[in-house]
Amino acid sequence: MTLSGRRGLASVRRMATSSRFLDGLDGLARATSHPAYVAVAPDWFWAADDPRAPFGSDDGHDTLRHLEEYFFDGGSDDEVPGALVELLDDWALVPEELWDAAPETVVAWLDADEPHVRFLHGEIDAYVAAAVAHFKVAGGVHPQLRAWAERACALLATVVDPWEQRAYGAGPGRYDERVAAVRTVLAATPAVG
Repeated sequence: MTLSGRRGLASVRRMATSSRFLDGLDGLARATSHPAYVAVAPDWFWAADDPRAPFGSDDGHDTLRHLEEYFFDGGSDDEVPGALVELLDDWALVPEELWDAAPETVVAWLDADEPHVRFLHGEIDAYVAAAVAHFKVAGGVHPQLRAWAERACALLATVVDPWEQRAYGAGPGRYDERVAAVRTVLAATPAVG
């Protein structure tokens, strides 16, 4: 049964477990988000169609829903990084070793095949969404999720942005607002797990 099919059960669980805030069928809502997250999330973080927002891309949205299912099924804060790894393993978009590679290795991978930039954006979105989703659902973020989100933001700003300028003639700093907002929200997030 999907989270959508459990709408009534999710509401009951929210009432019974005040430490978890899960959205229902109505989508992103302040009422179904941890108050600490609501206090710091910019207005555009609530847009399900804004690609800057953590849950505004298909990959970010899918990551949020995956983690909500994980928590609905009784998942713990300690094991939430494993839930993200499971999702990314299913997607198999980016070779795992690329995340720890030198920038020139990432650039060579991007240059090798046109869809690679889309794949990298998908995983960047997932890493950011996972950290922000943990805050939204539980009121804190696992240190590993925070580190992965920071690594994803750094890669977006220092490798992907310059690569897109060269490859597509994109303007510089296209991701500055997004990266700054994610970093600000995560800086306000207590550690859990």
